[in-house]
Amino acid sequence: MIYSEEKSAGLAVPLIAILLAIAGILAVLVATGGHGSAGARVWVPQAHEQGAGQ
Repeated sequence: MIYSEEKSAGLAVPLIAILLAIAGILAVLVATGGHGSAGARVWVPQAHEQGAGQ
């Protein structure tokens, strides 16, 4: 019976870590969601450089 309790506790720690990781990723996505234009601008100079090279 002790093993069953340890298993539950052992599964809870990775589960909490995974939930925190997912929450962190979602927080980053939400934070960068407002800056979607800035993310798009990163690609614009690269495409512009290719056009200038031609």
